Amino acid sequence: MRFVGAEGTQPAMARTLGTIFAVVLILVMAYPFARDAYHRYQVARRLDPLMSDSDRAAFRVWSGDAASFGRSLYERCELTNGVNAPACEPYRRAIE
Repeated sequence: MRFVGAEGTQPAMARTLGTIFAVVLILVMAYPFARDAYHRYQVARRLDPLMSDSDRAAFRVWSGDAASFGRSLYERCELTNGVNAPACEPYRRAIE
């Protein structure tokens, strides 16, 4: 019969700690991307009722953040309807 002493637990503990460290590192590195994706989803959901089909297509290929796309829609609305027009209020609320 063989007893496992401190010698047998060190490699297992190192492997466990290494795995935990790797998972934490992956989470830390993925967090900004996940946060940006969630923010993009939120803004897109709020803008969806206000966008036309061409706006939706432009949003799908938009490489910037969602708030900047919303600002461009808001600015376009202001150019069309005038500064601080009530028609542009939903755009302003959507990008807040």
